[in-house]
Amino acid sequence: MLQAASTETGVAGSSAKNWRETAAHRLSRMNKVSTLGLASFVAGVAVMLMYRPFLQMESGDNAIWDYISQSILRGQIPYRDVIENKSPGSAYLSALVMYIGGLFGISDIIAVRLFYVVLVGLLCAVTYLVAERYLRSRVAGVIAPLIPLMSEKLAMMLVAGTRPKLPMILFGMICLYLIAIDRPFWAGLVSMLACLCWQPGLLFTGVAFLIFSRYLSRWRDLRALKVVLGAAVPLSLNVFYFYSRDALGDLWRWTIAYNFSVYMPEGREEPAVSMLRLWSLLDETMADDFIWVKLSLIGMLLFAVKRLWPKLRKESGPFGDAILLAPLIYVAFCAINYQGLDGVIPLMPFAGIFAGALLVEGARLLKSARIIARDPNFVQLIAWLPLLALPFIIGPVASNAWRYRIDPGRSLDDQVKESQPVAELLGTDDKIYVHGTVEILVLLGRKNLNPYILLDRGKDKYIADRTAGGFEAIIAEMESQAPKIVSLHRLQSVRHRGELEQWAAEHYDKLPVGFAHDAVYVRKQQ
Repeated sequence: MLQAASTETGVAGSSAKNWRETAAHRLSRMNKVSTLGLASFVAGVAVMLMYRPFLQMESGDNAIWDYISQSILRGQIPYRDVIENKSPGSAYLSALVMYIGGLFGISDIIAVRLFYVVLVGLLCAVTYLVAERYLRSRVAGVIAPLIPLMSEKLAMMLVAGTRPKLPMILFGMICLYLIAIDRPFWAGLVSMLACLCWQPGLLFTGVAFLIFSRYLSRWRDLRALKVVLGAAVPLSLNVFYFYSRDALGDLWRWTIAYNFSVYMPEGREEPAVSMLRLWSLLDETMADDFIWVKLSLIGMLLFAVKRLWPKLRKESGPFGDAILLAPLIYVAFCAINYQGLDGVIPLMPFAGIFAGALLVEGARLLKSARIIARDPNFVQLIAWLPLLALPFIIGPVASNAWRYRIDPGRSLDDQVKESQPVAELLGTDDKIYVHGTVEILVLLGRKNLNPYILLDRGKDKYIADRTAGGFEAIIAEMESQAPKIVSLHRLQSVRHRGELEQWAAEHYDKLPVGFAHDAVYVRKQQ
């Protein structure tokens, strides 16, 4: 009996010891993962701050979305009061940030840029977590977020104002992490947040559904249903909000109907042409560091082969496919839908992940070779090979950011000063109409004459076809309000460009200002 009791005590002691060792191992691993994740966040924030986000000029699509966010704070509703064709999530995030910034005396522009610097840091941290989890390598995790930080053009896009594709890919990467740790409900919820920032984010919902249903073959565990339920929460709230504001029809018209009936046909090209364009955009974005994109493609191919190998697939489980499916689906989307330079934003985290995969998996393959496996010294040396790439990554990241300078006269402060002559012409009740140069509205904090801030890609025809009297009636309505200031720019793809320019020529004189692309006009004296 004593011997049995002693045995039981020994077993209990051994179990307790094993539990403590396991807990200690988990805690140690968690500490390492969280520390490196935090380091990735700090690196992302530090690099973005080196690109002087608070001095960048307000312009382009960033200005459009900053204006939409300001409009929300004024009580206006996107799609009804301001026309755009992307989903509204990013605009409402920026509006919230503008509101919070205002409580502390921070301007709208600066508040949003600080927020986006933080978002880049969060994306770096999540990219590390995703790479570490899927590739089972902290080295690959460290490499993954550094690759996108090499690009000056990417940094310029991300820190100069609201950019919907950044929160979209951030939520998408969080979804991939939640898939990896088997959280179907939360993966579905976050994936829909990605979609509500930009519609192609729906791909993450699709990926989560495929993975948790084992490619539509398993339903009894209800994981796929949990994905749907999670996605339904933010989608339902979004629909209810716009319905309660009597703008659900406008939401549908501009984010769904217009995109399918006009936007996509207008920008459709042959898939081969679209792929060449995407490749060219990636080359332009990465410039001298484009080699890492090429290496990432090899890493992606290597990872795909590994996923297709039955034995390896069985060992790693089904969730590993998610990191491969997401970029492939996005590239397929790009093949049928025209993308500008910011279309590369969702691909950059994957470029980093698969570049890391190439280095790590390449080292693993070398270690498994017979001639190397025989010598422990060679094995140890090969294990360090991926780390040798870090100086060639960190070097360009640091040097590109350190050398960056804003040209004299091209800062936000200069832009604000140049906008003052326009501000001085406008009284409290005077109206302004801006097309394209939406930075004027953002800088002056003014409301546009009508919702039509950018009528490209068939928007003007789409609106005219649904307006009694067509585009002439739209021009007549604008003239009846007699805006004191008019600015017309980005008219290249506007079908009714001639009518707008004729209206401006008849009723307005050119205003000599040094900003807004020299496209500002003041109403003629009657």
